Amino acid sequence: MTQPLQVGVDVHRKRNVVCMMDRQGQPVGSQFSVDNNRPGTQEFVQRVKAAAADGDFDAIHIAAEATGLYWWHFFQSLEQDPQLKGNSLQLFSFNPRLTANFKKSYVDLDKTDPIDARVIADRLAWGRDLPTPFHYDERYFPLRCLTRYRYHLVHTLAREKAYCLAMLYLKFSEYTRADKCPFSDVFGAASRAVIHEFASIEDIAAIPFEELTEFIDAKGKRRFADPEVNARKLQQVAQDSYLVPESLQQPLNWVLGWCLQHITTLQRLQTRVNAAIAERLNRIPNTLRTVPGIGPVFCAGIIAEIGDVARFEYKHAKVAKYAGFKWRQTQSADFQAEETRLTRTGNRFLRYYFCEAANLTRRHDAEYRTFYHRKFNEVRRHQHKRALVLTARKLVRLVVRLLTTNQPYRPRRL
Repeated sequence: MTQPLQVGVDVHRKRNVVCMMDRQGQPVGSQFSVDNNRPGTQEFVQRVKAAAADGDFDAIHIAAEATGLYWWHFFQSLEQDPQLKGNSLQLFSFNPRLTANFKKSYVDLDKTDPIDARVIADRLAWGRDLPTPFHYDERYFPLRCLTRYRYHLVHTLAREKAYCLAMLYLKFSEYTRADKCPFSDVFGAASRAVIHEFASIEDIAAIPFEELTEFIDAKGKRRFADPEVNARKLQQVAQDSYLVPESLQQPLNWVLGWCLQHITTLQRLQTRVNAAIAERLNRIPNTLRTVPGIGPVFCAGIIAEIGDVARFEYKHAKVAKYAGFKWRQTQSADFQAEETRLTRTGNRFLRYYFCEAANLTRRHDAEYRTFYHRKFNEVRRHQHKRALVLTARKLVRLVVRLLTTNQPYRPRRL
């Protein structure tokens, strides 16, 4: 059995607080702190290496909480440090929730940096359910930066659209109703022209019907089957909407104009990010693109978060748990709960890309479409969300299989 030196580091923007202990939880030396930069990391390496040599430790295990990205340069420098490569070095980035739940086992413990470092070291020495050791893989991490930025971009775009719809209600209160909206896409070209160029509902009501029809047809690039229908719906919206005070009309138009500009900018940026992701994905050979419905973006998001499937021992259950597709059982004596809830822990980025990919796969593949509808009809509450998550869990098996064998997807005969 190895005798590793357990090192817990409480990472901050400026300084890192360090605590060292042996496998039994006994402190090794006194706690110290170093700057979170290259000189500070070199000092950390010297002190840890000296402690390992004095205590006759045959391995060094270092753990830190994944607090933002403040830990990343520190770990990447330690992994590449030539002085530590011969000491069986292992680096663990802890989810802050892991140490927070472990800290509850203590009785009335204060919240200080030295105590946090000791708790991290103690959790590392405990040794159970540790995450996969950190390893910088230049194939996947650059792609992961792009896919996670796209995740951030998509959610920013969704929030901006929701805010724009809220402000649009103040201007045209009936415009966003699904049964009355004159356009299928509120943020389409024709709809944006109506929102931006008509200052109030009185302007819509005052314009002649023929001019309104021509305006809609021209802004829609002559693609409407019957622009008169859209014009009638728009006039009906103008009649049924609340009147806006004149003093509020100009500020509303300004805000809506800026919101639409922001949405346009985000959409263009998303297109550029998608192209960059597709270009980067071409450097990683894979067969996930052969699955119907999975395009380069969702394929890249899944591959970037999983990385090398060997670190999960090629087991789909471990990948599913890592993504958060796990349902917690509740049982006591003869009682067995019928309803099991999704744990919603794990990698939220991987869970997002799996769910989005499953939503497209079930539309293009007969097997997944049949599975989705069967799960959809099993319950009466949360039908779509439940069926989609279960379909994503089914997709995990296929993804792990394709990444393991590197064979193209072959649909089953139903």
